[in-house]
Amino acid sequence: ENNPYQSVVGKSLAYLVSRLNPKTGKLYDSKYWHYHMYSHGIAACALAEAYGMSRDRKLKAPTQKAIDYISAGQKPTGGWHYTPTYNGPGDTSVFGWQVRALKSAAAANLKIPKKTGVLADAWLDKVGFAPAENGSFSRYGYMENKSRSHVADNDMAMTAIGLVSRGYLGASRNSPGQIKGIEWLVSMQPSRDNVYCNYYATMAVHQNEGGMGDQWMAWRNAIQTMLINSQLKQGPDAGTWYYSGNHGHTGGRLMSTCLATLMLQNEYRYINAE
Repeated sequence: ENNPYQSVVGKSLAYLVSRLNPKTGKLYDSKYWHYHMYSHGIAACALAEAYGMSRDRKLKAPTQKAIDYISAGQKPTGGWHYTPTYNGPGDTSVFGWQVRALKSAAAANLKIPKKTGVLADAWLDKVGFAPAENGSFSRYGYMENKSRSHVADNDMAMTAIGLVSRGYLGASRNSPGQIKGIEWLVSMQPSRDNVYCNYYATMAVHQNEGGMGDQWMAWRNAIQTMLINSQLKQGPDAGTWYYSGNHGHTGGRLMSTCLATLMLQNEYRYINAE
């Protein structure tokens, strides 16, 4: 009640629902086909979180439709690609946003086929490398089980997405693969220009280390210092961020600002690392 952002958030959610295809559950309309499942996963996650927090019955059916679209669009490999009709095995970058939406949907008690999670784990097995004890993996690739060494930040982003997704799919933070992977992420330090990588890495370290772990505190201090120092302080764009690294130039200032804000809020949004 009396929240100054209530009207804005309400209108935003109404807009998302209005853009959903009532027959298929599709939540994108961009002419750029390689944005399709990125857009859908992010929008579906927003709806699922809103429904989970509000239990607004008007949101339940459209959110379920959006989640059903994700499950239906999963490849036999367990991955997701730019669009459900694209003839490819999937990629870990698109995959991460679908698993984010599914995790929020599960928290909201929406229906998700059991096979969706089983197949998702199979994708991570397909692209996992740098094995640890018990057969778990500490690093993850883009479409194959190897590093994209020519794009260091992207390689780091894929590992961060893989570690976060493993946790969402039920892996213990005490798994040797998760422990070894977090140690590698922290050793790499936050990227100077890749907000996409830093967003997932921040979630991964907090999820697996908890709010008081030494590695989390080191990462938290580094990322907070970087974000505070890089925020624009003056001019018409004051208060915003812009990073031109991987995906940053595509998402622009809005995406950079949203992901930077979510990083600063991470420990408050996700209180427990379980």
